[in-house]
This record gives sequence, C-alpha cells and structure tokens, in this order.
Amino acid sequence: MKATAGELAAIWGPYPNYDDIARLEYGRMMWRRPAMRARLLAHWTDPRHPYHQRFIERRPFLEDVLGSIDGSTELQRRLIASGTSLRCVAREIPPVFGAFWPAADGRRRGASCG
Repeated sequence: MKATAGELAAIWGPYPNYDDIARLEYGRMMWRRPAMRARLLAHWTDPRHPYHQRFIERRPFLEDVLGSIDGSTELQRRLIASGTSLRCVAREIPPVFGAFWPAADGRRRGASCG
C-alpha cells in the first residue's frame, strides 16, 4: 500500500532527502532479487569498501529492513518502537561504487587486464 503525502512527511520530515529515499527504495527492490542480493553482499563485505566495517556491524539490522515486505508506514512504526527511524536506516545503507563491484558472472571488474 502506498503511503499518503502526510505519511511520507511524517517519515521523511518537511525537507526529505531524495537520495536517502532512493537508496532505501532501490535497495529494497534490488534486495528482492537473489542474484543482486548476493552481489550487494559481496560488495559491501569486501574489505576495500570504505563502509565495510560499518556494514558488518549493522548487517542483521540492514538485512531485516531491506528484506522487509512491510510498507514504509508500517516499517517506520516498527523502527520507531526499536529506537530508530526509516530516515536513519536509509542513511546506513552503504553506497555501491568502485571497480570492485562484482560483475554479473561473479568476476570482479578491473581485477585483471588480460
């Protein structure tokens, strides 16, 4: 179920950061695809990723949010009850970048030139 404008304002505040919203929404869409989930996990757990340690520390929590089938409003209620918010969690989802993003065939791009 889609959240109303009022519900979105309650979650994201009067000045929503659309990068955070996109990171959450696209992260959840990609997480639902097993092959993409494996690539994200390989990327975020790679020691070269600048947020590697931070992801490891928050991994169970982030996996729970990314894999949740709850809508934004229900997810926000659940997170508020646990002492955080959807806005805070969206900021914890690591970015995807760098030459070490795994290719679809499992190889690392940029690892060798021949």
